[in-house]
Amino acid sequence: MVLALGAALRLGGALQASDAVAINRFAFYLAVPALIISVLGKAPITDFEWGAVFAYTSTQIALYIATFALLYYVFKLEIREALLLGMAASFVNHVFFVLPIAERLVGEDAGIPMAGIVMFDAGLIFPTTVVITAVLTAREKGKANIAGMLLKNPFIYAPGLGILLGLMGDKAPSGIMTFAEFGGASAAPVLLFALGITLAGSNIRHVGSAVWAVIGVKLLIHPAIVWGLLGTVAVSQFTSDITLLVAAGPCGAMPFVIATQYGVKTDSIAKAVLISTTLSILSLAVLTA
Repeated sequence: MVLALGAALRLGGALQASDAVAINRFAFYLAVPALIISVLGKAPITDFEWGAVFAYTSTQIALYIATFALLYYVFKLEIREALLLGMAASFVNHVFFVLPIAERLVGEDAGIPMAGIVMFDAGLIFPTTVVITAVLTAREKGKANIAGMLLKNPFIYAPGLGILLGLMGDKAPSGIMTFAEFGGASAAPVLLFALGITLAGSNIRHVGSAVWAVIGVKLLIHPAIVWGLLGTVAVSQFTSDITLLVAAGPCGAMPFVIATQYGVKTDSIAKAVLISTTLSILSLAVLTA
């Protein structure tokens, strides 16, 4: 509904493409960094089943790199677009899409097996991709002061702050966590609203083979490999089921945030998010039947 409203307001003339860029800046500088701090600060590390986390994250990294290589060397996409689509092929919309479904099925305990994956994504995959994209953008524009540019990037600080709060436990200043939870809660609606504005200006009838490749990796190859690896590690059936459910989820919207911030083409990323989300409803229904 939030995504559809963003699209409807642009189609109705109330919003323009530039509005999505402005809204995305809020997400980039406040909502998403706050979400990262909140996730890392509350991660129940002692409850993780590390075998499942390893099975998932090793698959994620391998598919990220392989999809990027495919898109850059075979499909000849611009390097930053190939990088972010590679991220989209392996970065699941777990917090905003899979977690609510899992909690409705099995209760709040569904978040515990998922927390290790979310922590890895928030603390490593997303910030690293932001930094790489920022460096590539700076080089493309001929900017020499890359270090100064990175110091202004909130994703340089958010993971470390979140980990520090987590290590402090009950001794952490409650106000910082309150701020992080408050700001982070806005990330999902803000991202989806901006995504809807962008999609309203895209030709959704022409998807393209590169986007279908990303969707295929995300919805077919990713869960298949994770399913195979989970059979080789000692984890509970509950954790295995939730981990597989995450792997079968759709492309996350986070690559869209990075693309908008750094002026990378967003059409393909937006289409991958929309189509994979629609199709994943079917695959998740099969897994949860």
